[in-house]
Amino acid sequence: MEEIKDQAYFKALARKLMFELTDEEADDIVQEFKTLCVQLQLLEAIDTTGVEPMVYPFETPTVYLREDEENHTISQEEALSNASKVVQGHFSVPRVVK
Repeated sequence: MEEIKDQAYFKALARKLMFELTDEEADDIVQEFKTLCVQLQLLEAIDTTGVEPMVYPFETPTVYLREDEENHTISQEEALSNASKVVQGHFSVPRVVK
């Protein structure tokens, strides 16, 4: 199980992510982290021996996917017809520089 992190840990992590936390915000995060650790311990204690892994939490998925079907295709030439620059049959765009 993850060791309990303190306020200094979360403030240092926030600095690495380029934002600051107040003492109150860091205390809130510490408390939430402790609560999360307790909840994870409860979940880990559940005996799942013989339980088959599931892809969906329900017997039947609620999202039904339709079969892919071609209904309108265009040629490569048509796809590239409005491109401002084409190189070897591909769109060519300016390089993005940071």
